Amino acid sequence: MSCVKFNELANYLRCGREIEFGYKSRQYSITNHYGFWYLCDDTDHVLLKTICRFEEKEVLVSKLAVTVIDDLKIQQIFDSQAYDTEYLRII
Repeated sequence: MSCVKFNELANYLRCGREIEFGYKSRQYSITNHYGFWYLCDDTDHVLLKTICRFEEKEVLVSKLAVTVIDDLKIQQIFDSQAYDTEYLRII
């Protein structure tokens, strides 16, 4: 998949789409299940954060923008293209 900046990622999330991506040799996902959005570390199969209720799409986007993984905010990871484009999936 081509490079996706955070604003484009946010638009996918606003439509209810889930995201899988790689960063620093680890796999992550932003998924929804049972009416909530979650950030997961798929490498270790660990729930990192319950973000918000499914219908709160603007809350989802604003919280993800400032959520830090390892050393960068998710917005910075996507805007600087620090993620592994080979593992980006929009479901």
